[in-house]
Amino acid sequence: MESRLQSDLDWCEALIRKNSSSFYRAFRNLPRERAQGIFAIYAFCRIADDYVDVDNNPQAVLDMAQKLEAFARGETPDEPMWRSLRWAFDSFSLEIEPFRDMLKGQLQDSEFQQPEDFKALLDYCYLVAGTVGLMLCPILATPVTAAAKKESIELGIAMQLTNILRDIGTDYRINRIYLPRDLMDDFGVSTESLAGPEPSTQLISLWEKIAGESEIRYNRIRKGLKAFDKDARFPILLSLLYYRRILKRCRKSKYHFLDRRIYVFGWQKLILFGLARWQVFRLGLHQ
Repeated sequence: MESRLQSDLDWCEALIRKNSSSFYRAFRNLPRERAQGIFAIYAFCRIADDYVDVDNNPQAVLDMAQKLEAFARGETPDEPMWRSLRWAFDSFSLEIEPFRDMLKGQLQDSEFQQPEDFKALLDYCYLVAGTVGLMLCPILATPVTAAAKKESIELGIAMQLTNILRDIGTDYRINRIYLPRDLMDDFGVSTESLAGPEPSTQLISLWEKIAGESEIRYNRIRKGLKAFDKDARFPILLSLLYYRRILKRCRKSKYHFLDRRIYVFGWQKLILFGLARWQVFRLGLHQ
């Protein structure tokens, strides 16, 4: 591998290592080229996400969408992420459409509107996270099957639902409410109650309703891991366990997610690493 490309791929790896230690810890154990393909895709997603959530710069997302269309025509912008992404497209059977859809989801965040119902929430989760599963799928499942695509999308959606449940208070303080409007009405949750610091019993009930939807998906994906390549099953399972533990940590904190951000501690991640290894062998996923 030429030194410039390796430098670009190292740049992508450093980005994920700095910004998402859990994701990095899960996928770094893949065979090296596969891991580097994952890191290149992550860099694309991270840059797009930061344009909205950190820089509040939707124009940068639009510019990125234009670069993506040029990229689809065979042009490669002279930047580490784009050069790395070109290598990933050349090395794996990646499709351009999920990348387009992901940018559409980022633009939805820049022009935020509260979802009217749970279907609208799921549509949003697909755009910003289910698409990421589709991006990664050709690296994690060879050949790509309909089952692998479905599980990849569902895992992304489940993780995004978990993120939303963890960040209700944080999102409220930046004028974003991802909880569906009709479910807030059904459960009697007022907008003002999201200011906290104590969650109401109504909000806890709504939280558990959406958490149940996330956990249904985690259970289904765990049973469907054989849709992925053998060496991809452990990192996928580990990611699943990390995110599922966020829900458990929210419960253990007595639902104090309005005035603080819930974390999975480092020592808990080590335990989950061992648990994932054990489950891979117990379920015969290594065969």
